[in-house]
Amino acid sequence: MEFSLSDAVLTINGNRITGFENAQDAISIAPIGDDGDITYGTSGDGVFVHACNQGATITIKILQHAAANKLLMDLRNEQVNNSKTSAPSTISYKDLRNGDEFLLTKCWFTTSPTHARGTSHNGYTWTLKATKAEFKLTEGK
Repeated sequence: MEFSLSDAVLTINGNRITGFENAQDAISIAPIGDDGDITYGTSGDGVFVHACNQGATITIKILQHAAANKLLMDLRNEQVNNSKTSAPSTISYKDLRNGDEFLLTKCWFTTSPTHARGTSHNGYTWTLKATKAEFKLTEGK
């Protein structure tokens, strides 16, 4: 069975996001940085040093006239215009077909979307970063 975006449930602060672009990377969640690294001493011995970084970047591609763009723009404007009082977002993703789940907490917008108009569908790309991401992969179906 093929993956379908209709099997992707993405919520931001409990609001379901729909209207994804028909793209291979309509929803992309990537860990920020490595889990750690090995530090080598002068004698050649190595020690693994754990990174404290548990963050992730999420990129969401939404069609131009989807209702999700208004919600995302409202959240971004709140963050940009009220830096002292704005609150981070919580993002949840679940693949209903395979059971994979991701929970991203304390998410902030990091890149403003480009506004383009032309003869194509002119989607919006939203980028947020989370201070903590939890990944739960299953063996799929």
